[in-house]
Amino acid sequence: MVQGLRRVTGVVGVLAAAMVALSATAATELHASIVKPTYVTSIGGGLSGHAEIYPGGVDVGPNGNVYVADTGNDDVAVYTPNGALWRVFGQRGSKAPGSFDNPRDIAYLNGKLYVADLGNKRVQVLDAVTGVAETPWPTVFPSPIGISAGVDGSGNPIILVTQDVKNQVTAFKPDGTPTGEHFGTGTAGSGNGQLNAPRDAATDSAGNVYVADYANDRIAKFSPSGAWIKSWGGSGGHDGEFRRPYGVAVDVDNKIYVADSTNHRVQIFDSNGTHIANYGTAPASQQTPPTDGQFAMLRRVAVAPGVSHPDIYLADLWGYRVSQVSQDAASPPNFTYDRTFGNVPPADGAFNEPSGLTFGNGHLYVADSVNQRIDVFDPTTYAYQGKWGERGWGTDQLGFNWPRDITYMAATNTVWVADTKNGRLVEFNTDGTPTGRTYGTLGGGAGQLNRPYAVTATGTALIVADSTNNRVERINTATPMPTLPAWSTTLPNGNPQDVTVDGTTVLATDTRNNRLVRLDLATGAQVGGYLGVGNLHSPEGVAVDANGNIWVGDRAYNRVVELSATGAFEQTIGKLGTGPGQFNHPTHVVVQGNLLYVCDVWNDRIQVFNLNPVAGPITDTFNGSVSTSGTASVKKTITVTDTSKPIDATLDWSNSSANLNLFLMPPGSSTAVAQATSKTNKPETLSFQPTVAGTYTLRVKAISGSSAFTLTATHG
Repeated sequence: MVQGLRRVTGVVGVLAAAMVALSATAATELHASIVKPTYVTSIGGGLSGHAEIYPGGVDVGPNGNVYVADTGNDDVAVYTPNGALWRVFGQRGSKAPGSFDNPRDIAYLNGKLYVADLGNKRVQVLDAVTGVAETPWPTVFPSPIGISAGVDGSGNPIILVTQDVKNQVTAFKPDGTPTGEHFGTGTAGSGNGQLNAPRDAATDSAGNVYVADYANDRIAKFSPSGAWIKSWGGSGGHDGEFRRPYGVAVDVDNKIYVADSTNHRVQIFDSNGTHIANYGTAPASQQTPPTDGQFAMLRRVAVAPGVSHPDIYLADLWGYRVSQVSQDAASPPNFTYDRTFGNVPPADGAFNEPSGLTFGNGHLYVADSVNQRIDVFDPTTYAYQGKWGERGWGTDQLGFNWPRDITYMAATNTVWVADTKNGRLVEFNTDGTPTGRTYGTLGGGAGQLNRPYAVTATGTALIVADSTNNRVERINTATPMPTLPAWSTTLPNGNPQDVTVDGTTVLATDTRNNRLVRLDLATGAQVGGYLGVGNLHSPEGVAVDANGNIWVGDRAYNRVVELSATGAFEQTIGKLGTGPGQFNHPTHVVVQGNLLYVCDVWNDRIQVFNLNPVAGPITDTFNGSVSTSGTASVKKTITVTDTSKPIDATLDWSNSSANLNLFLMPPGSSTAVAQATSKTNKPETLSFQPTVAGTYTLRVKAISGSSAFTLTATHG
């Protein structure tokens, strides 16, 4: 359990060592001897790549505290009634009580918080004051996407769990025991008693259950025993119509509040479905942050408990905030925007789960998954250059839903993005403008994709890891795009997470089976036996270096494994941790030149390693200028990989009447560990014996005058 204000998980992004060309070798040649890669740097920016909250669910306690299921940060955020962040409960992770993976909704009942922990397929219960987690409910849920507290027909407290893939809502006692009541037949449909991908449910004072019937664009009403009563709504933007209703709440007077997601508003009804009022509008564009009363992607609604005409709390997932709105007793009511909870967006140049990357057209592109965007960097200095993309779905060419990978297609000078939860591949020009070409729709049939986690280009073809469908496919791109793959190979129970092209074959991670499989690039037929058997544990990344050796992101063991071209084990690097060369959930890996790039997903960074480390000292030379009236100081960075060698730096300048000083700061600190500050020395020199690898900063400061300078640093 973690308590306190929001943690910053980004790792400082810095200049990388220049790429060193490898001597040409045959693609199948093995190492003459195993060489340990050395850490070079981490990419991700010095600021947090996390918004303060990504509110997927919200509820309010009797004391006015606001509880948020923080979907993008994988925790629970607690705010005081005046809008201040009070505590954060839990952390990103699996299995352990108090760890969350994609928590989607939250409910308060009698001093406890009930959390729909979607990624971990469970309901967790926390103390609402301390955050201490109880043993999770024993029920394993295929898709617990919504949760709420209510009463049954006798007035007893119950917890409703909504499951979209089961098309059903189930009632439980607060201790996790099923009551036996189900709402919805469990078969997708639009008939009486049927639901289609429901998202949320709530009860009135008599125990009747109201369901946000998402894909049917309606509210469904059931009796306390699960009998069908009625529905209302329909697709549209008029009063009483819905576009993807996501959340529902009921106040003490049995008024029904519906988070009408794609209409960017909350609608209020009486218990018979008669429309009373609306509140909210869309922002000017998806790129424009919402202002008060606007909602980018409304997810849930909660109301203050036990009072008539309650304050309304609206969870805006991609507005990064919860809005509190009061209403008066008029009919329809007049609304007043009261306050905001959160509203701190993620910083540019930093990540929240960087899950894939590619190089092309003079850029490094990173799929910044939770932030629903592509971040762009200089491919050698890793300086941040910009971003593109937005939150969306369906036919929206810019809209992403957890993009997990990206690949550069040199043949067309375009990039393709694996738009994972939208079940499609989308093509963009290298500046981020969509070309209009896509492949796939969400599903399991021919020409459909379900959670494509990886994509790689070869010529004008794409190889895709269609993860949930347990298959690898080749798509030969053309105009117009084909509707079916050129070939499709099933990996039984494989859940493939990454693919790479190796000569005339494709290497794919057979993830759930803890191995790699090699497929023929032209036909998809398996080539040879399985690779890495006994040495891999949920492999989620694969790349091949110039020697033909295979590098695997071994996610469950938080390490990277090197195999020979034939699959023989060679070595591992890394372990669980946050330091250089340590990992938390490593997934996709890429080899570019002699550098290995590892998506260190839960550390919110990309780590860079040199596969061909230089044995001798490295000399970096920088030129610049400083003045006391203009630029007071200039910072240059060096990357130390060998702590056995000292850092020796020399600063010289042309204007003998100027006085320049030199300071050395260690990784992650602005406090100097060595300095040269003489008023008379020219040049200035310093020496320092490092004890940790990483990025060191040399700061040149003008004490008086101005001058051009040359700075030379020798290090390991």
